[in-house]
Amino acid sequence: MARGACVWMMAAVLLVPGVAEAHLKDYVLNEHYYTAKQGEVELAVWTDVNFPEAGNDDTYNTKHQFEVEYGITNRLQVAYYEVYAWDRTDDWQRDAFKLETKYRFADAGDWPLDLAVYVEYENPNGTRESHSDEIESKVIVSKDLGPWNLVANFISHRAVNEHESWQFEYTAGVSYGLTPRTRLGLEVKHELGDSEDFDFRGEDHKAYLMPGIYTSLTPNLRLLAGPVFGLTRDSDEFQLKSIMEVEF
Repeated sequence: MARGACVWMMAAVLLVPGVAEAHLKDYVLNEHYYTAKQGEVELAVWTDVNFPEAGNDDTYNTKHQFEVEYGITNRLQVAYYEVYAWDRTDDWQRDAFKLETKYRFADAGDWPLDLAVYVEYENPNGTRESHSDEIESKVIVSKDLGPWNLVANFISHRAVNEHESWQFEYTAGVSYGLTPRTRLGLEVKHELGDSEDFDFRGEDHKAYLMPGIYTSLTPNLRLLAGPVFGLTRDSDEFQLKSIMEVEF
């Protein structure tokens, strides 16, 4: 399914020549600062290959997200996601749909730190007894320093239909512009627990490290990919993540 979508996106790029290059995604674990320009449409296929226990093939599973982004203004975008999952037990299933909006407060470099906010609503596929809708918010901070970029996401999320506390985590990343179209990066993601169990050093919280390469194959087609390594005992041991993104 994901392979077919990628082929379709590649064909779309070849049929729409001459599109001006915008600022497509620069990270995988981090939500980046930039938004689609007014009237722009961006399509993306996210592919996660997960190995919770690297030595146990029975735990192997995948997740695929199909995203459509639209720029309402040059600083405000909305997006819709369809999410599908596969594992050996349940085979293919529709996992969720998500709605997202992101707003950035100024153009890059206008403020000492570039600042944006992000809100996402997720509706899992399944009954209310076993799944809950979820809302997630992010504060995105970014800074360009010559060929370098620094980014951090401060994240909170909670179940909507259940009496649960807010959960907290953060992601951070640094990337270097190797060429005008290619960046090398290093990202981290770390869960911090909830308001009653907040801890930067909790061994029962998931933490990940991801080196990545983010490159534009054409001015309007971008590939981001890298391996993800679990750093704590509760983390998946190994993952492979990629995003294929095309802009119209």
